[in-house]
Amino acid sequence: MGSNTSPGLVVTTTHASVMSRVMAPKKIRLRIGSVKKAVLVAGQTYQDPKDALNEFVSNAADEYTETERDGGRIRIIMRRRGKYPTIVVDDDGRGMSPERLEEVAKNLFNSNKVGDERTLGEKAIGMLAFQQLGAKLDIVSRREGSAETHVLKLARGQVSATIDREKRRARDRPGTSIYIGHLDKEVLRMITQRKIVAYLRERRAAALSSGLYEIEVIEGSKRELVTPEEPEGVKVPLRPHQTLWGLLEFSLYVAPPGVSRSVAVVGRAGTTIIDDLTEMEEFDHQPWTGDQVLGRVQFPALKQSAGRRAILRDDEAWPIFVEIVKSVEPLVAAMAEKVRVELDRDMADRMGDQIRKIFSRVLKELDDLDNPMRTLMGDEVGEGGLLSGLGSGSGSGSDEDASSDGSANDLSEESPSIDALAPAPGPDQPPPLPEGAKPSGRRAKRLPTVAVDPSPGRDRSRFDAEASVVLYNQDHPDFLMLKDDESAMLDYLATLVAKEYVLYNNPMAAADELAEEMVRMVVRVRRHMR
Repeated sequence: MGSNTSPGLVVTTTHASVMSRVMAPKKIRLRIGSVKKAVLVAGQTYQDPKDALNEFVSNAADEYTETERDGGRIRIIMRRRGKYPTIVVDDDGRGMSPERLEEVAKNLFNSNKVGDERTLGEKAIGMLAFQQLGAKLDIVSRREGSAETHVLKLARGQVSATIDREKRRARDRPGTSIYIGHLDKEVLRMITQRKIVAYLRERRAAALSSGLYEIEVIEGSKRELVTPEEPEGVKVPLRPHQTLWGLLEFSLYVAPPGVSRSVAVVGRAGTTIIDDLTEMEEFDHQPWTGDQVLGRVQFPALKQSAGRRAILRDDEAWPIFVEIVKSVEPLVAAMAEKVRVELDRDMADRMGDQIRKIFSRVLKELDDLDNPMRTLMGDEVGEGGLLSGLGSGSGSGSDEDASSDGSANDLSEESPSIDALAPAPGPDQPPPLPEGAKPSGRRAKRLPTVAVDPSPGRDRSRFDAEASVVLYNQDHPDFLMLKDDESAMLDYLATLVAKEYVLYNNPMAAADELAEEMVRMVVRVRRHMR
């Protein structure tokens, strides 16, 4: 007991020393416990069966790229009915010898395409993608310079494969045909000719536009060539950017809003990695989210995930990609705004023409009705009508106001059409009104029109008396709700014109009288819109 250390503390220290020796770091060599399971999982890293099929299209495309055979055709032949549903992906490339087929089978995770910027292949696991489509894969190939066809056969989840000479499906020319058999029922539902054509048109737009190869989808007697969609809108003038990791190119267009549009990100071999740039948080904002910008950004240096549906954010190419794309955002946004303004102007002109026709008929009809819009207006300074303007000989609306033959104005006389009353430009225009006065005692001579309000407030619209134009608020929630429906928009703008007409022509009316006039006008406006 000569120590000052308590017995309990001694026990604790000794226990800690023992645990320290037990928990010492130990290096463990990782091994694949089940090769069979690893082969199965590696082939099922795709979000969509069409992504799995796309791997075999990529192999055929890479074959044409490696041999510099631009314009080569890839055929996708589908048999979804019958006892043995099958999909075939066929190319007319160099083909493979038995030795090459064996090499492919033995190097699933060690592709000879690693580092080739022209091709998509990386880890040679794409061949295992057949397992997401069906239970069997037969690679039938004939090498250039050979008269024989051989086949490499794989089965779902199996770690071994067989190579044999193929007689029944012997090729009459060099190339390779990939047969995927025993297709799953869910795959048969999701993979149709129409869906495959639409998918490949989107995923391979860049390569198809460049003419690197052609893709034909065949089902039964129906054949369809996958063609890139014609870009719509105005092209944004953006120069390519040369980087240490290759060329970053833009092919962007700006179109009117109203239809869902997106910008795709294209990587190696002209294949789309991401369908919509806004899927990445760095670009989840205007102008990319405004449904006006479409096209693609192509940067072969971007690294893809195994499923080809995500970008690996490395420390080299990814930051450069983000920096350059963000640098063009102001120009893209300015172009989008320009297109939107021009669209609004065109719509206003088009709607204005239709509204003038509608109100021409409406106002002719109202001339025969007993309503305040026909009564004398403007007896006091500041009053008057929306459809303003004086004819020759017009005055202040007093008893002295007479026609050229000396008779008083007759409000019951038949009025000519509104178009006929529109004042012509030039020296024949009526004399200016006395300062501070508004028109009096005359029906309107100018049909209403509409335009975007350059300084909108909270109201839906306002009337510019000097220009005789109804200005509408394009930022109002009602306008935004209807802007994509032209028929509804015409009804909305015509209603605004009716509102401004009634308000301006009935400054002294009570609320109930004003409401009655508004209803009377709107009913006739809508009847003449049919």
